[in-house]
Amino acid sequence: MTGTKVDPEQKTLAKGLLDIGLLMANASQLKSLISLGPDAEYYYPNMVLICLSIALQVMTGVMLLVLGSMDGNNLEKRSTANRLNNVVVGFVFAITVINVFVGAFGIKRTGN
Repeated sequence: MTGTKVDPEQKTLAKGLLDIGLLMANASQLKSLISLGPDAEYYYPNMVLICLSIALQVMTGVMLLVLGSMDGNNLEKRSTANRLNNVVVGFVFAITVINVFVGAFGIKRTGN
């Protein structure tokens, strides 16, 4: 059975589009939360989690740009790139966990 190889640039583009989609979803959630105001159920936990998720996404994007521009010809740069890649993986995990909690808390108005 022969498999088709995926171009690394296609993977990067697909990952970037997913990142943009998540960033847009977080921005939309933040807008909804702000429009509901502090009367919304779990307003402050959601506000903190959404802002933290957006901040981590921006930092991850910057680190991916740095990682993509690194030249891995020498061993020292390769080691630095591996460490940076591990940090990026940790950030992506944290973003995922944070967004699970944002989804679990939900954004809805309380009472009246």
